[in-house]
Amino acid sequence: MIRSLPHHWIAPLEGLERDHQHRYRLGDHTFRTSITGVLASQKGAYARQRIEDTREQWEDRGNTCHRALELAATCPGWHPDDWPHCWRWIDWIEPLLAHELWSQGALIASEMGVYSLSLDLAGTFDGAIAFPSPGGGWRQILFDLKSQGNAKASTYDTRPQLGGYITLAAEHGLHFDGAATIWARPGRCTVKLHDRDECLTAWAAAWSSYQQLSAQVARAQAAGVRCDPRFDPFSL
Repeated sequence: MIRSLPHHWIAPLEGLERDHQHRYRLGDHTFRTSITGVLASQKGAYARQRIEDTREQWEDRGNTCHRALELAATCPGWHPDDWPHCWRWIDWIEPLLAHELWSQGALIASEMGVYSLSLDLAGTFDGAIAFPSPGGGWRQILFDLKSQGNAKASTYDTRPQLGGYITLAAEHGLHFDGAATIWARPGRCTVKLHDRDECLTAWAAAWSSYQQLSAQVARAQAAGVRCDPRFDPFSL
């Protein structure tokens, strides 16, 4: 069972919206890119094509697992049987909702959008958990949920993405002591905890690479040269 702390719940940032193409808006302002866009722009052509070619395999699975976790976190007494679409991915959802992580802490955020006007950047992390500290108070960890099609699928480095969320959250006075990646696979769910500073360092490197690529594209456009086709600030 997923517990939450209503009195400690992080209120959504007012006005931030995201459309079906993952473009973020705040009032009349459309953000230049998202955190996933920053990271996707640095993937090679083969990796990007592979993601697109397998979209039918991962998109519905990922969306359903994310929604099931959100419902379990925000609707007391909710069960996967209440949403028949869950049945298709029940082998992923049951281990996810039964993981011991949820008994060790309490949820304080779900599908939390954050942004930076100065960086012209936005993103959404999947949630945050508060763990009681031995000396009193709470230790807050934000997390991202990844679903994979194979029970033996290997993990990859998610620290740049998590560091981006920590960075944007800090602009709104939201402090997180660390981060976690939740890997949902058929029949099993694992959790990897990450050091806050390592996430921030990984994000800084990714953001620097993105800025360099953006500058290259801008120079190419100014010279009338066709841009690198793998660069898309709104991708994924």
